[in-house]
Amino acid sequence: MTEDIDITNKNLVDYIATIFGFAKLSQALPGKNIRASYLFVGFFSFLDLAILQVYTHLTGGTHIFFKSPNVAIAYATVILGVFGIEYMSTSLEETISAIRVHERIENYENSETAWLISWKTKFLIYIIGVLILYAHAIFNVGIPSQVTAINLLFTWEFVLLPIIVEFTLTYVSIHIRLPRQIKNTDMNMFFYDPRNMGGFAAVGTLLKRSYYLYTVALLMFFIYTYGRVFLSVGGYEPGLFDLIFFSLAWFVGLLSIAHSMYTIHQFMSNRKEARIREIEDELHDALDNPYDINNSSVDKPEKLKDAQRRLEQVKGTRVYPATFTMWSQIIISVVLPQLLQLTVQATL
Repeated sequence: MTEDIDITNKNLVDYIATIFGFAKLSQALPGKNIRASYLFVGFFSFLDLAILQVYTHLTGGTHIFFKSPNVAIAYATVILGVFGIEYMSTSLEETISAIRVHERIENYENSETAWLISWKTKFLIYIIGVLILYAHAIFNVGIPSQVTAINLLFTWEFVLLPIIVEFTLTYVSIHIRLPRQIKNTDMNMFFYDPRNMGGFAAVGTLLKRSYYLYTVALLMFFIYTYGRVFLSVGGYEPGLFDLIFFSLAWFVGLLSIAHSMYTIHQFMSNRKEARIREIEDELHDALDNPYDINNSSVDKPEKLKDAQRRLEQVKGTRVYPATFTMWSQIIISVVLPQLLQLTVQATL
């Protein structure tokens, strides 16, 4: 970070990990300081797999890995979620610094520009999710065993749900709130940008990479859902609900990247057109009889030359924060999940 710009608010996973004492544990451990959220998730993954599931196996049940070895991808997805939250939050902060918002917006530190969904909104959504999960566990599922009780009444609410809520709302902040905030500010484009993107290359990279994370999470869900089929493990088989859910999640991701890119495009296109019109007025002012190319004359040659120089600079600036290569990568990541889904469905 080159500038002291604080755009973050509380991370729900870190907040709950701190409540359970993992922040103090992180500081107390020797060597490299491990983030509390990783210790938190790691501890409960170990508790479930190495203690609770082993206890279930020794008391007449079956360890979940023997019933559903594909569940390993679910634990990998949890780790991806924690990593994705940290990566997207940090990248968002770095992006705001890279596009020099503090220079483009007057009195930026005193402005009401908010790049992340507020803590109150986030916490309210989390509490509603907790109440829904508890109601589902108690009234619909029931509590058949102690191990199930720990998972249904604790792990879901205090480990998995915070990751889902934080990851989702951070992603929404990047693809919905960030583009709209940029569009609604008086921010100008940097027409001398050596990357030829108006100074918004970092925004395009953030949108692309956060969408990659979303796509990887979607592919992990796909592997988890269809893993039993390819591993020839009996039990639940994917059905219509899985097909609809996967397609809907894919479509939501497609809408998110389309919305964010189009919003930034609108902003850049409007700013570029506004500058062209300003320069057009200057060209008119520098010429006598500007609409007759054969009889026009230059009244202010220096002004004309300067306006033409700036006009070429503005005209050469792209109105998307992406290169051809970046667009190709995004298109591949958009098509791949649904193509994979349709291919597997055809073989079942």
